[in-house]
Amino acid sequence: MINMKRLSEIMTRDTETELIPETLYSTLIAAVRKKLIGTQLLALRMGPETIKGSSIDVVTTNRDSSAVHTVSEGAEVPIDLAEFSTFNMKPVKYGVRPVVTKEMLEDGQWDMIQTNIEEAGARMAEKLDSLILDELATGAALTTDDNGASRSAKSTTGGTAVTISDITTAMASLENDNYKATDFIVSVEQANDIRNIDTFVEADKSGVSDPTKSLIGTIFGMNVWVTNVITASYAYVIDRNHALCLAEKRPITIERYNDATRDISGVVLTARWKARYLRPDAMYQIITT
Repeated sequence: MINMKRLSEIMTRDTETELIPETLYSTLIAAVRKKLIGTQLLALRMGPETIKGSSIDVVTTNRDSSAVHTVSEGAEVPIDLAEFSTFNMKPVKYGVRPVVTKEMLEDGQWDMIQTNIEEAGARMAEKLDSLILDELATGAALTTDDNGASRSAKSTTGGTAVTISDITTAMASLENDNYKATDFIVSVEQANDIRNIDTFVEADKSGVSDPTKSLIGTIFGMNVWVTNVITASYAYVIDRNHALCLAEKRPITIERYNDATRDISGVVLTARWKARYLRPDAMYQIITT
C-alpha cells in the first residue's frame, strides 16, 4: 500500500538533487527493461568507468591482416604485424521530464504518477533501442570500411517474403568470414513471413511464449528477435560477438525537481549514449520487396 502522505513529503522537499522514491525508481526500471532488445545484441558495452573524458577511442584489429609464413632453415622469420582501425565514440545526452502537479498528490492520483513514470521509462528504452538498431542498419549497408577502402555490403534482395534460402545465404556469408550467425533480427512484417514457412512451423514449436519478450524462437540455432524499430522490409543476421557496441557515459539517471512558480514537482530522466557498429562484416541484411 502506497503511503500518499509520505510520497507527498518526499516529492515536495527542497533538496534539488534528491533521488525520487525507490518505489518510483523500481517502476521506471521495470518499464525500461520491458521492451529493450538492442542491448542484448551488443558485443561491447562501455560504461562510465571506461570513458575517462567526453569520448572514447575504440581500436579494432583486422582479423585477417597477419599471416604465418614458411621459413627456410637458418632464414630470418618475416615480420608481420596486425593492422588496426580506430574510431571515436562521443556519447550524446538524451532526456525526458514527466511532471506531477501538487493537485495530483493531494487528490491521491497514484495511477497518474505511475503512468507518467512508466511512460518516461518506455520512451527512454525505445530511444536506446533505436540508437542501437539504427547502427545495425548503417553498418550492414556500408560500402567502405573504417579506413576508407571499398567493401561490398553484405546484402540479399529477395522476393516478397523471407525464404529459407535467404536465411542460409546470410549465414553462409558470415561463416565464410569466420563469423558465427548467432542472432536473426526481423521486422514484424518479416516475422509474419517466417511464421508461415511450413518447415519452421513443423520443426520448431518451442518459441518463447511470454508475449512481453521479443525473442520469438530459434532458427538454425540463431535467436530470433522481432522489432518494429527496423524498416519493415529488412531483416538482419549477425554475429552478436562482433557486430555492435555502446558507449554509455551516463546510464539512465533520475532526479527530482520542484517548480514553485507552477506548483509542480517532477522527475528528470537523462542518459548519455552513443551506439555504433563494431565490425560491419559481422552483419548481413536481407531485403524483401
